Amino acid sequence: TTNNNIMSSASKKANLMVAVIGYTGGVGTCLLKAMKTISLEPVCLVRSTTMKFTSGDQKEIPVDYSLLAKHLLKEEKHGIPVIADVTASAVVQTHYKGWLEQGISVVTANKGIFASAEYPSLLKAAAVGKARLLHETTVGAGLPVLSTLAALKASSHKILKVEGILSGTLAYVLGQVASNKTSLSEAVLKAKELGYTEPDPRDDLNGMDVARKAVILARVAGMESEDAVNLEKMTIESLVPEPLRDCSVEEFLSKLSEHGDEAMKEKVTAVESSSDGARLHYAAKVDVVNQTVQVGLLECEASHPFNNAGPDNMVAITTNFYKDRPLVVQGAGAGGDVTATGVLADILQCAYQ
Repeated sequence: TTNNNIMSSASKKANLMVAVIGYTGGVGTCLLKAMKTISLEPVCLVRSTTMKFTSGDQKEIPVDYSLLAKHLLKEEKHGIPVIADVTASAVVQTHYKGWLEQGISVVTANKGIFASAEYPSLLKAAAVGKARLLHETTVGAGLPVLSTLAALKASSHKILKVEGILSGTLAYVLGQVASNKTSLSEAVLKAKELGYTEPDPRDDLNGMDVARKAVILARVAGMESEDAVNLEKMTIESLVPEPLRDCSVEEFLSKLSEHGDEAMKEKVTAVESSSDGARLHYAAKVDVVNQTVQVGLLECEASHPFNNAGPDNMVAITTNFYKDRPLVVQGAGAGGDVTATGVLADILQCAYQ
């Protein structure tokens, strides 16, 4: 099993030749700390403009991804080559396919490419190179969401539905407007003050980040329709009022009460008055049976697990065996340490090619 592999891979970690891209960032520094804790030394450290090999003179040289690959393949006789990408760079992702084809495993927290049309070609490249492509932390940070889905599929479960609260920011906002405790605009302002939002809160409220994670969930769950996982064709409900989508951040924040509060209040009231204990959540819904993916406000009756999520990320997986009560994965969906340890768990999986 996955857990057994991780536990026994501790004895095989010396066989892993790991290059870390993005080692100076928040997740990168946490990853190096976690690797040090288990005595796993990186062979190369890469940042935006320079890189250094940790053996020899450790001289900083300009980033050269071809040279990095050659170095790892040269060292292959000493262990399994792995590149861990903890950046948000689309440029780094353009190299994944080539690395995989050469037999270099790729572990990443960088979600962009996994929600794009390039994903199938990465799977083929990994098969050609007999390499691992692992991206657990692209959904739910360190939560074992994707590995749980994959394990269920592998063990004969038929995945019927996957629902997910995948944004801590939106979970906070919807929690604040529940029972009309506060208005949408006040909730967004408070979330921004607490540092829960992106610099432009619309980047959270438009639902696109949740949509990308929904695509990843759908693909791992076995969704076969490429149209269903096409971001341009998906149903994505934005909480950003139409008149405020192209204005400045300052204008958006100042006018959100005028354009968004009443509509949200009406939605909350309608749901909560429909049945005792019903709540409104912003979630992704992957319906594998009907091959549809929806992202937006989801009405949940009192017994739905989402009503106990609080500020956490939560994913509820319904299968032919977990039908009446879904299997639930819940916990912090963001943070440097939980993301880094999730990446490290994937790195350790690479000991088993």
